Amino acid sequence: MSFTHLLLRLALGRRLPVTAGEIHIRGPVAPITIRRDKFGIPHIDVNSDADAMFAMGFCQGQDRGGQLEFLWRMARGRLAEWVGSPGLGADRLSRRIGFRRAAEKQFPVLGDWAREQLIAFAAGVTAGNTTGLTNKPHEFAILGGEPSPWDAIDVLAVLKLQSFILPSNWDVELARLRILLTDGPSALLALDPLNVREGELNSSPLPSSSLSPVLVALSSDLAALQAYLPRGGGSNNWVIAGNRTQSGKPILASDPHLAPSAPPPWYLAHIRTPDWEATGAALAGSPSFAIGHNGFAAWGVTAGLTDNSDLFLETLGADGKSVREADGTFTPCEVVREVIAVKDQPEVIEEVMVTPRGPAISPLMKDIPHLVSLRAVWLDPLPLNGFLSSPRARSFDAFRRSFEQWPILPLNVLYADSTGTTGWFLIGQLPKRAGGNGLLPRPADRSDSGWTGLIPFAEMPFVQNPEQGFWATANNDPNRPLCDDRPFSDPLRIENGKTRESMPFTRQWLGADYCDPYRVRAIVQALTTRGEWTVEDCLTLQRDVRSIPWEEIREIVLSLKTSNPDARVGLELLRAWDGQVDSESPAACVFELFVAEFCVHVAKAKAPQTWQVALGEVGLWDGNLSLFTDRRIQHLVRLLREQPAGWFTSWSDEMIDVLTGVIQKLRRSVGPGPAYWAWGHLRQLRLEHPLFGKHPWLSAAFNIGPVPCGGDCNTISQAGARPADPTDFTHNMCNLRTVFDLSDLSKSKFVLCGGQSGNPWSDHHADHFPLWQAGEAITIAWNQAAVIREAQDTLRLLPDDPPLR
Repeated sequence: MSFTHLLLRLALGRRLPVTAGEIHIRGPVAPITIRRDKFGIPHIDVNSDADAMFAMGFCQGQDRGGQLEFLWRMARGRLAEWVGSPGLGADRLSRRIGFRRAAEKQFPVLGDWAREQLIAFAAGVTAGNTTGLTNKPHEFAILGGEPSPWDAIDVLAVLKLQSFILPSNWDVELARLRILLTDGPSALLALDPLNVREGELNSSPLPSSSLSPVLVALSSDLAALQAYLPRGGGSNNWVIAGNRTQSGKPILASDPHLAPSAPPPWYLAHIRTPDWEATGAALAGSPSFAIGHNGFAAWGVTAGLTDNSDLFLETLGADGKSVREADGTFTPCEVVREVIAVKDQPEVIEEVMVTPRGPAISPLMKDIPHLVSLRAVWLDPLPLNGFLSSPRARSFDAFRRSFEQWPILPLNVLYADSTGTTGWFLIGQLPKRAGGNGLLPRPADRSDSGWTGLIPFAEMPFVQNPEQGFWATANNDPNRPLCDDRPFSDPLRIENGKTRESMPFTRQWLGADYCDPYRVRAIVQALTTRGEWTVEDCLTLQRDVRSIPWEEIREIVLSLKTSNPDARVGLELLRAWDGQVDSESPAACVFELFVAEFCVHVAKAKAPQTWQVALGEVGLWDGNLSLFTDRRIQHLVRLLREQPAGWFTSWSDEMIDVLTGVIQKLRRSVGPGPAYWAWGHLRQLRLEHPLFGKHPWLSAAFNIGPVPCGGDCNTISQAGARPADPTDFTHNMCNLRTVFDLSDLSKSKFVLCGGQSGNPWSDHHADHFPLWQAGEAITIAWNQAAVIREAQDTLRLLPDDPPLR
C-alpha cells in the first residue's frame, strides 16, 4: 500500500457498503435476499422481474457508486457541475449529441414490461448508492456533492453513451475527412486500410477553407470527452461444438476488450427468480447480462463493428437556423437552449441545432455556414428488448429473436446450449443508405444522402450448428465471418451446417471499419488443429500471444543483408525468436518497435501533414485514438510483402534503417543490451480511474498497476500498442475472461481485470487482479445449496410502502 493510499484511507475512511443485516427500503415489491461470496459477487433471490432489476441496480449502486455517477453525468452533460471547467468540453458535446434528449423520446415507445424493468433498475441504483452505503463514495468526499438520483431515462441515456463511445466508425469518418482535405485523395487511397472507392474521394465534400474552422472547434470538444472516456475496443469469443470437446458438450469462451480502467467496465452477479435464473457480466450502468448463462444456454459477445451511424456535412441558411436540402430549399432546424452548470463558475449557454438528419455535433460559429450532424440508429426512438428478456430463452431461435428490437450496441453474439446447439448471430439494427457506404461524412444536400430505412431483422446474418464444429469472432469483417473469401454477394445464412440458398436473403452492407484479422485467424487455426477441448484449454488460448504478422514477414526481414552492427543485433534477436509476444521477450520488443516505427515511415511517405491521423493517433483531436490505431499492421504487412514502387527508394534499405534506429533507441533510452529490453516491462498495463487516473497523487490510490504486459493489438491476448508511441501504457486490453462449460454450467469460469468494487479501500477492488495476471479464474456458485454455503454476508431488503413503481 502506497503512502498516499494509506493517508487517504485514514483521512476519508473505507466507506464500505452495507452487506449484512436488514434494510427497510422503498422500491421492492417483496423481500429481496442478497448473498455475497468471498469475491463480493452478489447472489440475488427475488420474487419478480422488477425486483430482480431493483436488486441488480442496488448492488451496482453499492459497489460502483462513483463509476455510475460519472456515467450519469457524462450521459446528461453535467460533468462540469461536479469537476469544474475541465469537464465543460465533454458536457458541450454530450448536450449536442443529446443522449438524454434522445432517451426521453425513446422511453415512451418501449413496451410496458421494458419500461418497468428500467424504472426498477434506476430506483435500485439510487437506493444502492445512498441507503446501501455507510457513507457516500470517495469520489464525493473528494469532489463534493451527493449521489444523483437515477430514473429510467438515465439508463437509456447511458446505453446511448456506451453506443457512441464503444467501437463505431464516426471517428474514422472524421479521420478520413481530415486526410482527404489536407493531403488529398491519393494519400487516403494509399493509407486507408480499406479499398475506398476512388470516385467517392475525388468529389471532395466541402472546401477545406470553409470546413476547417468547424473541424477545429469540434476537435476540442471531442478531446475533452475522450479525456474522460478513452476509446478502446476489440474482443474475442468462440464456441466449440460437443464433438470437438472432451466432455461431449459445447464450450463457449468470451473475453471482451476495452480501455483499461479501475473499476472495470463489467460487473458480475447472479439472479434467481421464480421464472428464470442467470449469472454473468453486465456493463456497469446496465441491468442485463451481455455475457452469461441461464442454466440451459450460455452466450458471449464481441463488438460487431457494423456501421450504425453516419456524419453529414450541413450547409446553413442565411438565418443561421435552417439547413440546405437536396432540392436547394432550406429546412428549419430545432434549436435547443442548453444551460450547463460549471462548478464555482457562471453557467454556460450552449445552443444546440437539431437538423433533419440528427443533432449537430459541431458548434454554431459566427460567419461559418457549415455544421457536422450525426445520424445514428441508437439515437432513434425505437423499442428495446434484447438482453432484457433473452435469459428466459430455451432455444437458439428464441434467444436470437429477443434481439429483433436492439437499436443500440452492434455485437457478435455466440450461443451454446445443453442440447448441443451452437450458433452465431449479429445484432444491432442498421440503416439502409440512399447512397454512399458510410466511410466519409456526406454532404446533406446531395440527392443520395440520408437513410431509406433499416435492414430487416430477417436479413441479418446468423449461423446455427456450423459444420466445422466451431465459430469465432474477433472484431473481424462482419461481411465475411471467419475471414473466409466468400464474395460479398453470396448468401450467408447457414443452419445445421448447410447454406440455405433457396431462402430469400438479400445481403446488406454491414460496415467496413473493422479490425485486422489476425486474432480471429489465430483462434480459428487453433480450433481447427485439435479436438478434445476443455475449459482450461480455452483459458490458455485466451492468453495466447502468438504473432501471425511476424510469421508473414519473418522471411522478408531475416533476408536483409547489412554490415550495420546495430541492425545485425536486431536481426540476430529476431532470427532466434519464437514469435511469442511475451512480456519477458527482448526480441518481441524489437519486433514491436520495428513495425510501429515502420508504420510511421509509411504514413509520412504519403501523408506528410496528417500522418498521425492515418496512424489513428488523432482523429481530429490530439491525445486520443481512432480505430486506425489498431488496424495498421495488416496494411504494413501487405506493403512489406509486395514492396510497391513510389514509397521508398529501397524497401530493404528502409527496413535496415528502421531496425537500426530501433536498436539505437533501445540502447540510448532503455539499457545497453537485450537483457534490459523485455517487451512487457517497457510497455505496461495500468488500470486507470476515470476521474483521478492521471491525477499527480490521487492516481496512486485509485489506479491499479502498472504491471508488465505482453501481447499487442493482434495477439489473442490483446494489449494494444500505439504505432506513434508503442511504449506508452496499453490502451486496449481484456477486462474480463469467461469460459462456459455446457456439460456443467456451474463449473464455468470468470475473472475480472480488477475486482467487483470501485472502492479502493474495499477488499474487492483488485482481488481478481492476481488471478487475471496468472491466467486463473473463479467459479460463481449456481446451485442454491452452494450459494448459501459460500455466502460471506447476507443482506435482506424489506419493502416499505409504497413501492417505487
